[in-house]
Amino acid sequence: MDMGGDYNLQHSDEKMETTVIPNHLRDVEREFDVKILLAVESGSRAWGFESKNSDWDVRFIYVHKPEWYGVTKKQRDVIEQIYDDNVDLVGWELRKTLRLLQESNPSLFEWLSSPKVYRLDHEFGRRIHEVEKNFYDHERSMFHYKRIYYKHNERYLQKGGYTVKRFLYYLRSILACKWIDSNGTLPPVPFPTLVEATVEEKEIRQLINELIRIKKGEKECGKITADERLVEYARSWADYYNERSGTYRPEQKTVMATALDLILHDMIAAAWQ
Repeated sequence: MDMGGDYNLQHSDEKMETTVIPNHLRDVEREFDVKILLAVESGSRAWGFESKNSDWDVRFIYVHKPEWYGVTKKQRDVIEQIYDDNVDLVGWELRKTLRLLQESNPSLFEWLSSPKVYRLDHEFGRRIHEVEKNFYDHERSMFHYKRIYYKHNERYLQKGGYTVKRFLYYLRSILACKWIDSNGTLPPVPFPTLVEATVEEKEIRQLINELIRIKKGEKECGKITADERLVEYARSWADYYNERSGTYRPEQKTVMATALDLILHDMIAAAWQ
């Protein structure tokens, strides 16, 4: 694997976004003989509370040449590349992606709504935008975010001395549940937008904004003791959604996927014209 050794680790954010990451994407296309249809930032840099040394979590959707789809043998449908300039690339093959869209995969919906886009095939973007709302399941999304905040509470927050990162991940998932509960749609990806839309109390918003300021100004491992008012606010909403949902598990719903089949067929053909 090309580990990106020629890249300077001191690149500015602008150079990372305009040169280094696009170069990595082109390297992936050459190495794996694929075409990338969409590449975006995910995680803290998409949410708006990255630290000075946060990784670049690039997620992408790609398509193989037509002959790849003509065999019955199961083939790997994920590409993962980690570079030594803090760039972490993970890509999903188009057929896998469309299958996950049909299943209302919450992570995929966040990719499709990322505010930081590195690569976009405009026809693909247009076609996906036309159909994605038909596959969004707010119950599955709610369960996804509830699972995240529960995991972070059990693994990190109960132990004390947790990092700013872990508390913000916990809080973001709780506020995502608040958004879904009120709106029934995908929560905003930028965290400040989510905070502004879901937190009515000015004092709590100020405490959250201060945590964001701390997170963006320090290294990834910084430990904190969050203000007790903010901790109580987060836990009260977590308790509310825990009680409301109980042991609920969303059922797999069958959704007609004819439109997705057409997208798969058309984008395979178009990518290799």
